[in-house]
Amino acid sequence: MSTRLFRPALIALLILALTQSACGLFTPQPKPSAADIEREEQAVYAFFVSDKLGPAVLLQDTSTDIDPDNPQQTLDYIKSGLKSVSRDTLDNYLERNAQPSQLLPDMDLGAEYVLLSGEEMSAIFSQPDGWDAFYEQYSMGGYTVFSRVGFNDTLDQAVLYVGQMAGPLMGAGYYYLMEKENGEWIMKEQIMIWIS
Repeated sequence: MSTRLFRPALIALLILALTQSACGLFTPQPKPSAADIEREEQAVYAFFVSDKLGPAVLLQDTSTDIDPDNPQQTLDYIKSGLKSVSRDTLDNYLERNAQPSQLLPDMDLGAEYVLLSGEEMSAIFSQPDGWDAFYEQYSMGGYTVFSRVGFNDTLDQAVLYVGQMAGPLMGAGYYYLMEKENGEWIMKEQIMIWIS
């Protein structure tokens, strides 16, 4: 092949290769399915659930602990403590927690758990010895409340609120930044929002 024919052919091949590679860079990634999101949300919850003291007790209704009168102040606080949180993860957290929701009764958390409704909790704690009644019926470990989990588009970063109460004046609430490494969710950062 002569040099005159080889150069244009080589240039054409290079242009074709660059065009295909550039198209791959700008092709939008498919959005995760609802089933993928649900599976990852349960995997994040599982990180916090332990049944060492009996079945874990979870409030069925989700909560965010975001101040409804000043949500921006809470978001600024979250960003100040979770330095690595991406904007899309935080936006998804807000979107998924715009309305209260309920945890599903058939979650796979890798541990035994019980979901309690707000009405059931009110009935227990309206008694004069509410915590004693709770411990007797459920667990010495207290109860946990979760928000919905906010994810980034690739489902490898997550943010959520977790509140845990183990007794009177024995509780705390945190926002957690989680990341998926080698197929497992790990805690990267946390910031306390309340303690009693």
